[in-house]
Amino acid sequence: MPRWPEDSRRRLVDAAISQFVDRGYAESTVENIALAAGVTPRTFFRYFADKEEVLFADDDELLPLLIGVIAEDTGPVRADVHMGKALGTLASTMESRRDLLKRRQRVIDSHIALSGRELAKQARWQKDVTTALIGRGFPPEQSDVLAAIGFALFRQCLHAWLADDEGPSLEARVSDALPGVRSVLDVRSSR
Repeated sequence: MPRWPEDSRRRLVDAAISQFVDRGYAESTVENIALAAGVTPRTFFRYFADKEEVLFADDDELLPLLIGVIAEDTGPVRADVHMGKALGTLASTMESRRDLLKRRQRVIDSHIALSGRELAKQARWQKDVTTALIGRGFPPEQSDVLAAIGFALFRQCLHAWLADDEGPSLEARVSDALPGVRSVLDVRSSR
């Protein structure tokens, strides 16, 4: 039998976000989070280095998923197809986490340091996605631009989805936004 419950990590994430929303990020302590999750502070530190890291806990699952979709796609090397598959898979995975993501984003948006951490995470993701695109056969000089466009598109769709409870799904928003990116990329100079 394990020394701590199997779902401790997920319970810690849920408890932390609830604490951050209810008490405020600065006022929430590791001890309060652990207590709310039904574990000890020591268990908290088995999973997370600090309370900030809890907000970005899904990175461990989502980034490998995104990289895996890029690497495993055996179709022709086409930016629009790869971007659609990778971002669509990411969006589909995040759909069921909407409530948690909304609460998480409110916490991040309320603290400039957390917003900075979110941007740093996105920069790391962009670098890893760029590397995966190069490995998939995209030219190095275009891979970073493609990754940046993908992240900008996804971020815009994610924030719109989190703000609009009645609108289309995240996956539909990403799918609907892709043709707009294609049209921007296809613009030819009239000179």
